[in-house]
Amino acid sequence: MDVKKFEASVGFLDVKKFLSTWKLQNPRTHFVLSPHCFMGGIMAPKDIMTNTHAKSILNSMNSLRKSNTLCDVTLRVEQKDFPAHRIVLAACSDYFCAMFTSELSEKGKPYVDIQGLTASTMEILLDFVYTETVHVTVENVQELLPAACLLQLKGVKQACCEFLESQLDPSNCLGIRDFAETHNCVDLMQAAEVFSQKHFPEVVQHEEFILLSQGEVEKLIKCDEIQVDSEEPVFEAVINWVKHAKKEREESLPNLLQYVRMPLLTPRYITDVIDAEPFIRCSLQCRDLVDEAKKFHLRPELRSQMQGPRTRARL
Repeated sequence: MDVKKFEASVGFLDVKKFLSTWKLQNPRTHFVLSPHCFMGGIMAPKDIMTNTHAKSILNSMNSLRKSNTLCDVTLRVEQKDFPAHRIVLAACSDYFCAMFTSELSEKGKPYVDIQGLTASTMEILLDFVYTETVHVTVENVQELLPAACLLQLKGVKQACCEFLESQLDPSNCLGIRDFAETHNCVDLMQAAEVFSQKHFPEVVQHEEFILLSQGEVEKLIKCDEIQVDSEEPVFEAVINWVKHAKKEREESLPNLLQYVRMPLLTPRYITDVIDAEPFIRCSLQCRDLVDEAKKFHLRPELRSQMQGPRTRARL
């Protein structure tokens, strides 16, 4: 039925009456919709999106890939070949899009050598390209994330970051923070930093802290946000870090100790623990910092003149 002709011929006539008459004139026509559906006038057109179309196409393309049907490029990784479709790779990855649309030498080649990742990692990445699903484990994430960055597969990179964030622990948060920084995973890096601040007393008990550089230790202990009940674990963390490599690190102690808020320690801890520490007794700069802490307690009337980072409580 031509709707435009119908509108022109009947104008605002009763649509229900028209349909009943038309049905009598066309007895073989089967109406799926009841005439009551049209009581408000002719139905307006509507764009309808199905929920399965995209997934169905992906499944079909993956089947074509696995059967090497209509594949127009082969990725070669560690002497293993992976047939694929250029248009699928280009649609999913800016890396492949640039490779296949620019004047790079790989543009027209049937084989493309991919360096910097393993064949097993390539297989996982291709599965993601064709299925939207990526298998991330503790064993493969350290290879998978750099490979995703290399091939500019944002979905895999995000999945790896979310996985690593879920694995944060006092024993690994500092390493994950450095790993995230290396690969420009800003959200993961911030999450790891916040975790290390929140769990500072536990973090400093693990090897990752002991292996930090002086600059990294400084960055951590000077932070207002580290959560400690007192400055005792901060002081002890610094001393333990120095003791781990005494010969190389002893000269770093005065620089690190200036970020320990010793005036906030109890007088008993200062006299019984800090004064008895051989590293402190051997350094004039360290002794000056200890004397400042003692003065803070012995001369309360001078505290207003001593305000600074070392006398300010952490958040």
